[in-house]
Formats: sequence, structure tokens, C-alpha cells
Amino acid sequence: MDDVTNADRAEWALAALTDFVAVTGVDAARDAIADLIANLLHLARGRGLDVDLLLDQTTKLMTEEFAQDPEGNMAAVQARFRELLPDDR
Repeated sequence: MDDVTNADRAEWALAALTDFVAVTGVDAARDAIADLIANLLHLARGRGLDVDLLLDQTTKLMTEEFAQDPEGNMAAVQARFRELLPDDR
């Protein structure tokens, strides 16, 4: 997956977030993302995974991916994200 861009990664996240919003009815971008992340952490904790370690690993991975910097067509992904959740609160 060497030619995966950050826009591809954002697209995958948007697909998950779209399903999450459809089920929960969350109507703001920040709330939807925070709620989905929290729910993923509940899932991980229930399996016995170290949530603090996961958060640290996640931050490092995102930083590494950002440093690679192939953004791809991020503007198109963000446009669809704004259609799904126009409110950033």
C-alpha cells in the first residue's frame, strides 16, 4: 500500500463516520469524531487492550503518515465530509 495517500485514509474514516452518523444521529463534526473515537476505545478496553497505549500509538501513526505528506485529493474528501456534517462544533 505504498501509494496510499492521506486522502485515502481520510476517505476510509469518512466511510466509517458516515455509518456512525446514520446510526447515532450525531449532527456535528467534532462531536461525531470524538464520540466514534470514544466508542472505539470502549471496544478496545472491553477486549483488554491498553487504551492509553492505543492513543499514543495512534498519535505517532498519524504523525508519521502526515510526515509522508502525500495528501492526494483531500479537498474532495473534505467537501463530502462537510456535506455529511456541515457543523464543526
